[in-house]
Amino acid sequence: MESLPDRMRTGIGPVRSRSAAHRGAAPRRAAAVLALAAAGLLAAGPASGQTYLSIGVGAEFASGLQLQGSDDDRNAVCDEFVNPSFADVPGCTGPRGDRWTGSFDGVTGVLAGAAVGYGLRRRFPDRLAGRFRIEGEYFHRAAAYDQASGVSFDQDSSIAADEADIVLSEDHLGGVGGRHLFGNLYFDFPGAGRFVPYVGVGAGVGFTGVDYEALGWWSTDPARIGAGEGLPNAEAIRRRLAGTLIRERTRLGGTQFGYQLLFGADYALTASLSLGVKGRLVDLGAFRDGGAWDVLRGHESQLRLDGSEPVTYRIGFDDVRTLGVSLYLEHRF
Repeated sequence: MESLPDRMRTGIGPVRSRSAAHRGAAPRRAAAVLALAAAGLLAAGPASGQTYLSIGVGAEFASGLQLQGSDDDRNAVCDEFVNPSFADVPGCTGPRGDRWTGSFDGVTGVLAGAAVGYGLRRRFPDRLAGRFRIEGEYFHRAAAYDQASGVSFDQDSSIAADEADIVLSEDHLGGVGGRHLFGNLYFDFPGAGRFVPYVGVGAGVGFTGVDYEALGWWSTDPARIGAGEGLPNAEAIRRRLAGTLIRERTRLGGTQFGYQLLFGADYALTASLSLGVKGRLVDLGAFRDGGAWDVLRGHESQLRLDGSEPVTYRIGFDDVRTLGVSLYLEHRF
């Protein structure tokens, strides 16, 4: 396999994930805040009300992700930076667009959050309605995928004509996380002594962030490139294209509306303080974000020298799901 060209080591470095320290900063800060809050709850005095505050920390089991990418690029012979005579090539003024896919395995991450709620037992002490609780919840999740995936191009895409000339083409996911605000409704089952199991549902909004990197690299040897076959300036096209890159490194972000199913149990430590285990299955639906490539075949993200045809991309996942398990403290006021 050919070695990476020198430009991969100068200015445009090789694809690499963000540092573990960077990815772990937010979870560590959240854990510190939760530890301080837990100390405050443990020091709180007795109470008999139904308003409560809970804090928790645990693990998330993030699902595998099927990446779907698209852009409005054309193949190399339609790029004016590569082929100044692009206007003479049939199809270079027609529809634009590429589509590709990639696959990433599920990983384990961290989950931390806090909630404030109100139980209806005091209002309806002898009725079924008294077993319901309503709650507002914030939670943060973070997982390091740190995976690269070779991409598969749709054969109807314009770049399919260049696929044989591309030595390397891959997408990379680093850290994937989010901040979430949910409203929850719980039902408490009759317990045995201090033990109270429950189920619940919730709906809300998630603000998801994804560390995304992409790299496409053409052969450094013009003789191994087939672009421009049959064109009078084919040799010049191949020289300009040899060793060029498509490259992107960014933090994608998006807002998603989703729901969660909740289940768990509380154990009363005192009249006002409980220790609990909570499980959740969160479905945040589709994620979409994009922008312009950092580098497109060695130049800015456009097809024309005058900037009249900028090239942008979109990255998406149809289903962002996670399973979480957390240990928490709950104090009733």
